[in-house]
Amino acid sequence: MLGFLQGLRGSGTEAGAGDGPGLEPEQLSGHIYSEFFAEHLQAGKETNGQCRTEDRPQSLLLDSFEAEASNQVEAPLATENDVWIFGYGSLVWKADFPYIDRRRGFVWGFKRRFYQHSIDHRGIPERPGRVVTLLPGDPGQDRVYGVAYRIAASQKGAVLDHLDYREKNGYERCSLEFHEYPSKPEPKPIQVIMYVATQANDSYAGNVWEVASIAKQIFSSAGPSGPNREYLFNLAKAMDQLFPGAVDEHLEELVVNVKRHITEDEPHLLRQAVLHEVASILQEKDLPEQEQAQKLEELLKRCQQPGGREWLLHGALQQRSET
Repeated sequence: MLGFLQGLRGSGTEAGAGDGPGLEPEQLSGHIYSEFFAEHLQAGKETNGQCRTEDRPQSLLLDSFEAEASNQVEAPLATENDVWIFGYGSLVWKADFPYIDRRRGFVWGFKRRFYQHSIDHRGIPERPGRVVTLLPGDPGQDRVYGVAYRIAASQKGAVLDHLDYREKNGYERCSLEFHEYPSKPEPKPIQVIMYVATQANDSYAGNVWEVASIAKQIFSSAGPSGPNREYLFNLAKAMDQLFPGAVDEHLEELVVNVKRHITEDEPHLLRQAVLHEVASILQEKDLPEQEQAQKLEELLKRCQQPGGREWLLHGALQQRSET
């Protein structure tokens, strides 16, 4: 980086004759962006959270679901003391606990909404993401689809402790009836435990500006579990594969909006954010060239780390709103 910076400020650049000593910070920023950042950001478009199962067969998740009822090689036998856990968010595709059976189905009387802030999985405290919770709905009209997992009595203590920690950011346990999908003759509801984030918890976000604002937040957030958009796309993909024909307008509208941001806004927002950061470093007064190069290298590393794209996008969106 230092050699490239010195070359830009020296007798000339590869970009064209006469672009040497008189380069302005904006011009220097453009050359640095093209040389070090552009290729990485462009390559990142292939793995930036746009559902990584995009090219797999549409029925893969369903095939796997029907072929493997349990995720244990030697599952304990079912007993009357087992419990069922209902997942309607990331638990649908990411059950990181032992279970001995699983069923597709739904619960009556709720609506799924991206109304909960995520500061420990799909966001961080200073830039929270959005994840789902359930709101009361029409008991005879509204239903939420998901997956129920049967937990063996001998394993339920450890599993519930794990889920209590995993869902610690505002979620509470409740119990209700789960109905299998597709419906079976003389269906018998299953009593399940599920985790719901109530409006009283500190991370409840609500419908602030509804879909447009929520989509922008998902588009520009990431956390320890990955990009927020990945959570959205994985949920939409799972619903489409496991429950064909089921309608979730809120989820579908968010997918459309976030994909539009990725296609129409992301490329120039990333470029704008990097140019701003680079120019800020180059314009620092009394900063030796070697330290400028070191700061530029640190910036490049940050952009390459998980969540780097979202950090840039968040910054660019903030600049846009302030202007």
